[in-house]
Amino acid sequence: MRRNELLAGLALALLLRLGFTAHAYLKADQPTPMGYAYEPIARGLLASGVYSMPPGGTPTASREPGYILFIFFIYKVFGAHRLYVYLAQVLLSAATTVLLYDLTRRVFSETAARFAFWACVFYPYFIYYTAYFFREDLLAFLLVSILLLLVRWRTVATALGAGALAGWLCLANGAWALGCAWSVLALYATEKSALKLKRAAAFALPVVLLIGLWAGRNWRVFHEVIPFSSDVGGEIYIGMTIPYELLGSAEQTRLLGADERFQAISKLDEISRHKAYMAAAKDWFLAHPVLFFARQAEHAVKMWRLLPHGRGYTHSYLVVAGAALASDGWLIPLALFGLWVKRRDSHVRWYLVPMVALVTCAFSISQSPIRYRVPLVIIVLMLAGAGFEELWKRHGTKLTRALS
Repeated sequence: MRRNELLAGLALALLLRLGFTAHAYLKADQPTPMGYAYEPIARGLLASGVYSMPPGGTPTASREPGYILFIFFIYKVFGAHRLYVYLAQVLLSAATTVLLYDLTRRVFSETAARFAFWACVFYPYFIYYTAYFFREDLLAFLLVSILLLLVRWRTVATALGAGALAGWLCLANGAWALGCAWSVLALYATEKSALKLKRAAAFALPVVLLIGLWAGRNWRVFHEVIPFSSDVGGEIYIGMTIPYELLGSAEQTRLLGADERFQAISKLDEISRHKAYMAAAKDWFLAHPVLFFARQAEHAVKMWRLLPHGRGYTHSYLVVAGAALASDGWLIPLALFGLWVKRRDSHVRWYLVPMVALVTCAFSISQSPIRYRVPLVIIVLMLAGAGFEELWKRHGTKLTRALS
């Protein structure tokens, strides 16, 4: 790709993201008024020096620290205003387009990379999540950075850097830990140099260290093993007990309101609540093992559905559905074709497919909204680029002649 085309795409990516962020900010559209607890904890840390809800002082482990510390440091440096976070997310999301181009070019080809780049520029969910307190754009940036570091520079130092980013990824959302753990094995299995053991160890070290630091803090404060979030128990219980088609609906609220055990647990303090929900989820699993695995499989499949369920969205459902069909509606099928085309590629077999499968599996035991798959779209766009290239080889000449 020529430099001018790359710069034009980057400028357009910035413009689209800035434009939507300004639109959402001026309209005060906020699907999560409390910032999904991320922003309040950042404010509590800023006010008291304690990882806590505002006004600060009472420790919490309700959310992993990766995204919250991202907000905290922006507030610390630039001031406690949400617009600074949104602008940082705009920059990360725009940078992701360029990193994705470089990664796809090195893994597949120039044609596939150009497709992935432009698809990323226009991808509506990457644009949308820059304007709110959601982790998705940060996670996508971290994922593409990790993969690029592992692919482009095959040194121990870059593996260490990729591992540090992977640790951050896991501490931004614990469901990514399975994928990152697998990457250690993949790195060792695919590396052909004498450095493969050192590179695998260098990647694993910061991941273990960062997760260990957070888990150690939680043990010191709460005397409980909480490697990621104390909200996990409740998320698992809801994901197990509520049918998928009712998740996020008014009927879910009614069912949980009628669940006496859920209601009793919800009145406990944070750590007792976490332990009680985990115990309740274990009891439900032991009573319904077949239904559990059936629901887990259903969640995994439906997390990748092409059309979102109708819910109480901030924006019109017609707009949401239209954006989904105009993007995922054809990109996901094209990526599946690209997966078939590249099924023997070592990067696909060892990194891309296992990452998608393991992260999807981790999410499948909770509520699994399609928002959770957004960072994985980095891999979808890479594979879609490979699928596009193959289709162009087969039919591009005929199409060009027909148009001329």
